[in-house]
Amino acid sequence: MPRTLARLRFRAPKPSESLSITGLFNSPRAAVVSRLRSHVLQQSKPSTHFQLMTVVDQKWKQKPKHSTKPLPRKPHTLRDLVDPEGTSEHGQIIYVFRHLRTGQVIYSFVEQLDNHHLEQLPFIGNNSKPPALRPDQWAPHCVITFPSANQGQHAFRKLREFRRLHETAWDKTNPEWIKLPHKQRMWKIMDQVAFTSADLAEVLSMQEQQCGWMEKRYEERQRLVEATLSKKWPEIEALAEASQAENKRDGDNVEWLKKQIEQLKKQLTLKKNNNETDQTRLNNAIHSHETRVQKILFAQRKAPQMKKMQAKLYALAAPALEPGAEDALKELQRDVDELKEEVAQPSFPDDDVQIAFDRSQLQEKRAALTKLKRAFAAKKSADERTHFIAHSILPHAWRKPLPKPFTMDNIEIKWAELRDAEYAAGKWPAAVVHNVLPLRQASENVTFLNTAEYHAMVEDEVRQLTRQLEREARGEAGLEDIEDPAGEFRLGEAIRPPEEKKGVWKYLPALRNPFSGTDARKE
Repeated sequence: MPRTLARLRFRAPKPSESLSITGLFNSPRAAVVSRLRSHVLQQSKPSTHFQLMTVVDQKWKQKPKHSTKPLPRKPHTLRDLVDPEGTSEHGQIIYVFRHLRTGQVIYSFVEQLDNHHLEQLPFIGNNSKPPALRPDQWAPHCVITFPSANQGQHAFRKLREFRRLHETAWDKTNPEWIKLPHKQRMWKIMDQVAFTSADLAEVLSMQEQQCGWMEKRYEERQRLVEATLSKKWPEIEALAEASQAENKRDGDNVEWLKKQIEQLKKQLTLKKNNNETDQTRLNNAIHSHETRVQKILFAQRKAPQMKKMQAKLYALAAPALEPGAEDALKELQRDVDELKEEVAQPSFPDDDVQIAFDRSQLQEKRAALTKLKRAFAAKKSADERTHFIAHSILPHAWRKPLPKPFTMDNIEIKWAELRDAEYAAGKWPAAVVHNVLPLRQASENVTFLNTAEYHAMVEDEVRQLTRQLEREARGEAGLEDIEDPAGEFRLGEAIRPPEEKKGVWKYLPALRNPFSGTDARKE
């Protein structure tokens, strides 16, 4: 097909609202037109978001630590669609990809595939496992968003286990496949698209059943931890104070207890105490004194640590203890949100001073908001005694917090093809939200043009932009628009404001050139 007849995939040229006319007065007309043409060409190129990159871009890889080489531009990926702010934790989002020809499925925590992801696929027969990833054979299938990373990681493990069962234990679930030819059976085993929807519905149903007992166990653990902390810390503090008092009792004196232990050990060696009853009595007394010494030493060590940590936390929480701190937190959050919107979409795109001021204000407000949030977190940690010093007296099994209970709120599945959810129709939990993954949203404004049509649209857009900017430039200069019959603006080689007349010439009207304009062309 000749080049002139090829249909090119280009967006219709759209002028950017942020295009500035600053400096047009002193710019040559040819330079202005060239700048506008470059702008239109850039805006009308095929969108960088037109095709999402689903495999690893070899030009964009994470560099090793302490590397001074800058990273290239990050490609557009699925994360830019489902998590544009980048606030999700590792495991909170599961990306599911499918093979366009075989229907094989790969689960991933990252938005781009790499060759190591192929290790998920088992070898079933010849050509059943791709040797390497090809960008044209893998496409997004769906993206699952969970309210917590722990819940997403649990679902990821279950999905991979179920997929492995479908691939290796098919003779138990589909015994009729044994009668099929080997190649046909291999293709049926590799096609996991329908199984993926069924597995995902089953995993979410399992998590829905786990929500109740996980929440009950979490609340019971929290209640036991709070009761233990409330009981033990006053005892530790009281024991530490009693052991350091001037008129302390013998039972609170470490030196006296150690002497008693030495005397009891000497009595064990006497002949009159060789009988079993005396030996048991003396050993129990020694063990009781040693336990008492350990408790006193532990209290003397932990009480100052606790006091120091509480003082440190309350010092950090000083801004949160001031009156009106909660209202100040809400106001700062509101200001930060407004400034973020203003910086993202400035009301005056040409005012660089105002934009720089808004950015500096946003940076200051963010710093103040972060400081106030840390103050509230320190206050909560000090009041509830949730820091590591407070929990160091708990039993070893209780020091590691339980995972947060599963919840069915904020679980969303975005499908590349929404009809794939029908493979598990009637089995989805009611709280799960199904949505469409906007893969083709960026291509809605794409127009198919041949070369001649494209260049004609570009020149027409450049002409309209030139007229618009010239009108704005003359308006700022206080001049009226001058148009010829064809509707074109007549300006010289440079767009400049007219020179101010001096002397007697400023009292004379402007002289008309009889050899220019409409009359001259008619003659």
